[in-house]
Order: sequence, then structure tokens, then C-alpha cells
Amino acid sequence: MPMGSLFRSVRRPKMKRQSEPQGGHHASGIFYCHGWGSNFDPCKKKIRQLAKALPVDGITVDYTLHPQQVFERYAARLKLQPEAVVIGTSLGGFYAAWLGAEFDRPFIAINPSIVPGRTLRNYVGMGVSYTGEPFELTEECVVAYEALSFRLDGQGTIVLDLADEVLSAQDTLSFVRGRLPVVTFEGGSHRFEHMTELIETRPDLFLVEVAREI
Repeated sequence: MPMGSLFRSVRRPKMKRQSEPQGGHHASGIFYCHGWGSNFDPCKKKIRQLAKALPVDGITVDYTLHPQQVFERYAARLKLQPEAVVIGTSLGGFYAAWLGAEFDRPFIAINPSIVPGRTLRNYVGMGVSYTGEPFELTEECVVAYEALSFRLDGQGTIVLDLADEVLSAQDTLSFVRGRLPVVTFEGGSHRFEHMTELIETRPDLFLVEVAREI
């Protein structure tokens, strides 16, 4: 999938935050991981909604690459955002949990892909992404995902639209039960229809403490 690495940010006016606890800072931004077949676009509705909470930064990655390569590209950019909370949707939620656990960052995984080695198998071969870009997903790439587990050892929250038509919210609930906190919304879809409600009802997920350094 010939997607370039688009380094873009969405900014909002600075708001006064509460005093920061010793040993860390409140998150000053969001690092966003997009979903399969998508890209990072500051003009997208979800990004504009998130930008009302905190400035949003992200890159476009090629998910047909080996997952370790994708992780390393995300990690390199995240290291430039030492006080960012990581937020990802769908396959990006898988990487948000991975990055959060690996670098001790708070994360929010929205309608996450918890077994991408299974769900990506539907896309093996040639195809066209949601952004109109041609791609080729290889069997080797999917097998590499099969060797990976969704990270449950980070300080994050799972957020679900219960009517997700692509990934079973009930399967995700069963998988993370007792391991990670979960926020659910009735209805919605895989695209996630409750970003504004999430920001308004759970501001604590965004004004979290992050370590001073990765």
C-alpha cells in the first residue's frame, strides 16, 4: 500500500490544567494510531473531535508491512511526543495497547482488533483501501500477526461501541474482562460514533499522568 508517512498535527488553544503531580506530567497531547485501510488525516471527524480534548499527532503507516516494522515506525514518532497519551482505533487499537505497554504510556484502544491474525486473513491478496489506495496483503504478514498477542499489561482503557458490525464487542469484553477497564456505549458502529460523549463523560482518560521520559 503506497502510503507515505504523513507527519501532521492538529492543534487547539492551550487550556489551563491542574498542577502536575511530582514525578510526571499530565498528558499534553494525543498520539493517534489509525485503523486498517485508513490513514492519519487531521480533517477526519474523529481527529477533529479528539483535538477538542488535546492536540493530536499521528502518521500514516502501511499495515501490509511486517507488524514489527509498523510498530517501529509508530514508536519512532511516539518518542518525539514524550507527554502524549496513545489512542488507536481498530487495528490501531492493537498498536495503541502494544505501544502503551512497551513504553509505559497511558492508552485508549477503541473498537480494537484483538486478534488481527484472524481478522486480517479476510484481506489477503490484492485490494483497495478505504482511502482508494491499492494494497497487497501477504500470507507472511498475516502469519506474523498470528504470533502476536494483544497486550494486556499496559495502563490503558478499552472503549467499545456495542453495535460494532466488524469486530465483536462481546468477544472483546470477554477477552479483556478483569484485565483492563472498559467503557461501553450502546449502539454505534465499528467507525465509533461516540467520541464526543467519551471526551465529555471521561475527561480523566485524557488528563492522565505520563512519565517524563519514555
